[in-house]
Amino acid sequence: MSTPGVKLVGYIGLGLAGGPLAECVIKKGFTTLIRDADPERVQAFLKANQGLPVSEAPAGPQGFKDVDILITMVPNGHVVREILLGKDGIAPHMKTGCVIVDTSSSNPFGTVQLGKDLEPYGLRLVDSPVTQVRMHGINDGEATFMIGGDGKDIEKVLPVLEAMSRWRFVVGDLGKGHIMKTFNNYMTAAAIAALNDCFIVGHKFGIDPVQITDVMNVGTGRNYGTAHSIRAEGLTRSYASGYGLALLVKDLNINLDVASKAGIDTTLASLMHTTFMDALKEPDVEPSADYTECLKLWERRAGLKLKTPVGIKECEEPRDFPSPF
Repeated sequence: MSTPGVKLVGYIGLGLAGGPLAECVIKKGFTTLIRDADPERVQAFLKANQGLPVSEAPAGPQGFKDVDILITMVPNGHVVREILLGKDGIAPHMKTGCVIVDTSSSNPFGTVQLGKDLEPYGLRLVDSPVTQVRMHGINDGEATFMIGGDGKDIEKVLPVLEAMSRWRFVVGDLGKGHIMKTFNNYMTAAAIAALNDCFIVGHKFGIDPVQITDVMNVGTGRNYGTAHSIRAEGLTRSYASGYGLALLVKDLNINLDVASKAGIDTTLASLMHTTFMDALKEPDVEPSADYTECLKLWERRAGLKLKTPVGIKECEEPRDFPSPF
């Protein structure tokens, strides 16, 4: 793809989100260098995308010295900082004017500081975390980006972000994208907590949990959990939404930090962090657990087990659900 000022893109992080997003980039024709902490993942990616303009970045800190844009999709901002400015950091070896786009879910205050720390190297930083309107929507180029940064930097990286997404929102200067990400995940957690309450109480009164989501999906209670993740992955025990419970806990902690620095004391935010932290501590929940496994906490506390439905899928749109009458 011919985009002014962008001849080579770097992409670090090929996990559940990074892999599909990186595929979107190369399928749009951007020549791309990739890297991941897992060498096998890199080779699997290259094999799956033979014939496309992608190759593994040379080993060592100079592997991305020629890229015009570098995208990071890693677990958190600490990892981003280590990649760029750690012992074997790549930032000192990158060319002046390169714009780094952190699509990870990072602490916004760390992002602002990182931007300042990159300036002596002539590097620019944009934060552009990701969400989606349906499970695995990012696989089809339907990501939503929340973007923070300088206008000229955003203008430079926008064609690459467009390759990965359907919706893009510039929410302010550097760090504001990551603040918006914490809001998104806070709302997700609060809705899921309420939905899980409904399942447990409904069970006591003999109401089918799937029917609870059916009703809500054609009413004002519709949310990501009722239509997608908890309905299709939590109730079915599939637990494969692609988003880790530990990551949600981390994001809820960031949300608390944002509220605290704004001078806001929010009881609900604190309760959500504590609740999902407790879910992560459940005896049969692994550190790598999908966030839909949070339902186990509600079941244990109530001393019951919800029935596991068969053949239940996501509810894409309200019109997809037929009326029983």
